[in-house]
Amino acid sequence: MKKSVLMALCLLSVNASAAMILGFGVEADSYSPTASGDFDYKTTTTRFNNERHSGYQVGLYLEHPLPLLPNIRLDLTPESSFTGSDGAAGVNKVSFNQTDITPYYEILDNVVDLDIGITFKVVDAKIEGAVNQEFSEVIPMGYLSAGIDLVGTGLRIAGDVKYTEYKGDSLGDSRIKAVWNINKLFQAQAGYRYETLKINNHFDVNSNVTIEGPFIGLGATF
Repeated sequence: MKKSVLMALCLLSVNASAAMILGFGVEADSYSPTASGDFDYKTTTTRFNNERHSGYQVGLYLEHPLPLLPNIRLDLTPESSFTGSDGAAGVNKVSFNQTDITPYYEILDNVVDLDIGITFKVVDAKIEGAVNQEFSEVIPMGYLSAGIDLVGTGLRIAGDVKYTEYKGDSLGDSRIKAVWNINKLFQAQAGYRYETLKINNHFDVNSNVTIEGPFIGLGATF
């Protein structure tokens, strides 16, 4: 009997410790961006004019206590499609599918938190219109995330920046949001996302595109 009680207490202790040192979270947002600017791929030209798209974005992360191994975050933005002029009285539809894989380290984790890492952004694009084209690229980016708890309010302000620049080309992806803790498990959030894609004749692309818009959603932490 004593051995059984001791074993049960040990298992409870291990489970409690795991809960304290392991963290898992998921977020799902309704996202409504617009696109503006020019996007040229090979012989295909598309000029966007602030058309709004209704879509969603999903984020997941896993944090652990091992100091030498990074935590991991995964952000998915499934197909965001925008139409624009092809420069010859026609219309092209351009669809972007983004998968962001981000290993990162926690620098601070208290009332203020700070994370630093590297994002590998996988961009799949498809152009449909007078000429049908597809391409896929993996782009490494610097990653910085920060947040602050507004003590006593149940609110948290957070944001993150992913950015890279090389020989005049640049890609940026930034978000800022307010998070309300509904209870210990669930959160509600609302924010704004701002993306820029500036490429001068690389990967067969010439681009000066801005994609931006609000999002609102729910999250859960375990």
